Amino acid sequence: MEFKFAKVTNSRLMGSMGLVIVYTDDKDSMYQYFLLDAEGLGISDYVGLKNPTKEECYREEERLMGGLGADRIRITKEEALFLVSYFGNKNSYYNKDLPGNVDEYVDIIKNNKSELSIEDIYPKICKEITTDVEFINYITMRFIAWDREALKYYSDSEEISNMHITNINGTLLKNKVTNRGNGRYISEALYEDNDGYYECKIAFNIDNTDGKFKVSSMLVADREPILDFEVFDEISKDEFVSIYNLSNREEFVERFYIDNPFMLKSDMEDAVFFTRFNFNNNHVKQDIYVINNDIKAIYYQIGEKFFVGTYSDRDRKYINKILQYNYKDYLQIEDELYFDENVLYDFVESGSNDFDDFLE
Repeated sequence: MEFKFAKVTNSRLMGSMGLVIVYTDDKDSMYQYFLLDAEGLGISDYVGLKNPTKEECYREEERLMGGLGADRIRITKEEALFLVSYFGNKNSYYNKDLPGNVDEYVDIIKNNKSELSIEDIYPKICKEITTDVEFINYITMRFIAWDREALKYYSDSEEISNMHITNINGTLLKNKVTNRGNGRYISEALYEDNDGYYECKIAFNIDNTDGKFKVSSMLVADREPILDFEVFDEISKDEFVSIYNLSNREEFVERFYIDNPFMLKSDMEDAVFFTRFNFNNNHVKQDIYVINNDIKAIYYQIGEKFFVGTYSDRDRKYINKILQYNYKDYLQIEDELYFDENVLYDFVESGSNDFDDFLE
């Protein structure tokens, strides 16, 4: 079969990218779906579909790319194969198993030769950064993730690329950006490391030449541990929880996922949890970045109950109107509650099967 096309999400600065490569001939087609993790995992997911229907292609692409909040960029065969080889070799370097049917792509990892470098592809796999605050948030995120490659690309400095304060690929949970003028900025970062939660201040000097941002210098100060309950208070937000009585549970869950393939589905022992992300990463442009601000809604099926968590009255009204119209044969509203903190996810994590008992 011959190469037909490839596309990748320009979500490198969020840490992960979806990649699709398609091959066809007169009779057959092969669709390859890769999740590329830039934070030390390499290829973290793979699915190959032979002669899929249009519906199967749509569902798999949305599963892979729908939650990344990014544009899908066409790339060349050389660029696509380079990405598979480059990230596949990270699996070997970090002693991580390759996912899926490895025989369908391992030859690319072992034998693909290219004159490209990862820096050559950065303009395609990284979104265009339009504001200084967005740039500071992304660089703070990459710094906490111990992402040497991104720091090097956005600083042209080996010294900056080797700076780190985390023991592993840490996670930025919250960040407040303050503009001090003349290209100077302060990040007040709250993050998770392998041994707990911390907050620190990071001072940046940045340059913007012809719309291209670069880090000139960085300095870390005031690193302190922070307790779990304090972290929860910092990242928690108002939540609306709608509770439905559910009939024909298995049929509903199957149909709901088919209708919404862009949601992240998590199968649990006696329940199913869905996360619906926003279709963009505009929350990174805010002066105060919070990790869970890219979540539009969460859905939780347990027993004969279906819970929906939303974070604005507008989303509550819109999402519940859609649910009650599209799934009227399955769902009947029982109650709608408001909380000044995140409750539904804690209920999911608790292992309880009774929401009222959990609240008490």
